Amino acid sequence: MTLHDLARRMAAAALAAVDPERLVHAALAARPERWAAALALGKAAPAMARGAGAVLGPPGAARRLLVRTHATPGLLDPAWEELSGGHPLSDRRSLEAGGRVLRWLRELPPEATLLAMVSGGSSACVEALAGEITLEDLAATQRALLASGLPIHDFNAVRKHLSLFKGGGGLRASRGPVLALLLSDVPGDDPGTIGSGPFAADPTTFAAAHAAVAGLAVPERVRRRLAAGARGELPETVKPGDPELRRVESILIGSVATAAAAAAGEARGGGFAVATGDLAGEAAAAARSLVARGRALDGERVALILGGETTVTLGPDPGRGGRNQELALAAARELAGGGDGELVLALASDGEDGPTSAAGGIVDGASWEALERTGAEPAAALARHDSNRALAALPGALLQTGNTGTNVGDLAIYLRWQRGPARG
Repeated sequence: MTLHDLARRMAAAALAAVDPERLVHAALAARPERWAAALALGKAAPAMARGAGAVLGPPGAARRLLVRTHATPGLLDPAWEELSGGHPLSDRRSLEAGGRVLRWLRELPPEATLLAMVSGGSSACVEALAGEITLEDLAATQRALLASGLPIHDFNAVRKHLSLFKGGGGLRASRGPVLALLLSDVPGDDPGTIGSGPFAADPTTFAAAHAAVAGLAVPERVRRRLAAGARGELPETVKPGDPELRRVESILIGSVATAAAAAAGEARGGGFAVATGDLAGEAAAAARSLVARGRALDGERVALILGGETTVTLGPDPGRGGRNQELALAAARELAGGGDGELVLALASDGEDGPTSAAGGIVDGASWEALERTGAEPAAALARHDSNRALAALPGALLQTGNTGTNVGDLAIYLRWQRGPARG
């Protein structure tokens, strides 16, 4: 078995461990409730809906509504009302879906028990705008935030304060008991950040959202709304301690830690000593850190597995890529000259890394020189954030999983199977 073989097996094990259908089924197997309604949101919505099928009964036994991203394959189950919305940018259908979800929640009687299943991607594909904010305002703000390199916490603070659904808005629209099953794609697994927390408390404020956009080119209507909220002129999102939260039970059913643990098990089965940790920061810097930390581990067979999410701050004329492909390309430079004794794999668990069809990349110590020989100019590609074009020049360097039906963030894996001399 080569390092490439092991890395791909680790990635497959990680994805299998965060299969939403299995996770939802396991979470509900011992629950005694009879559900009057079920709502599934985000990239994992169809799989989560399948997982809940056994406890919802025959068609008509419970009201069912699902909103997925356009790119996520549909459920094709007539028992579910199904809509889709845009991602990573909200679109007109996202607004239609958000309006429908709020009406649907308000129609539920007070005694109705609601099963709410929330996964990543729902922040964009389900939206109900507040005040005078328009879709064009929202799209321009989302583009500015995506290009800014700001962490997801700041990104979501802005989105929640432009929305009627996020930051506990879904809870305010409902009246009965809610069980929220959460599949996390965010660092820290905060219920208020997963899907922008439609059924959770929001610890962020208008003031924090206003500060987050201070240096960004966002529309004036957005800036005015956030400033007005910061002055106390607009009602805040649902805050910790709100009495409405007594109606909600939230359960985290899976996260990047679940995926990392499965990858670690596969590595240990191959005789590798394993270390784990968090993945964050700019993708290129994270690649340097990953390789340095991996090389610092003692042993002839070592694996370092990091889970989380990096960022990429785009310049004025970016190329095509994603944060995981950029991490892989930057890692190839760090590994250069090391042959096949070291490897880095970077994976987006949803199978979609940036606006590309790739899920990430896999490189070893020979990849950088191989890319240079192809004329791909990897150094220039890194500078332009053009990792997809560069990695595509090297057969096998791009990871292609297709849509995985799940979403728990990213994994970055470093493998080494022969202890060499100390490297700087």
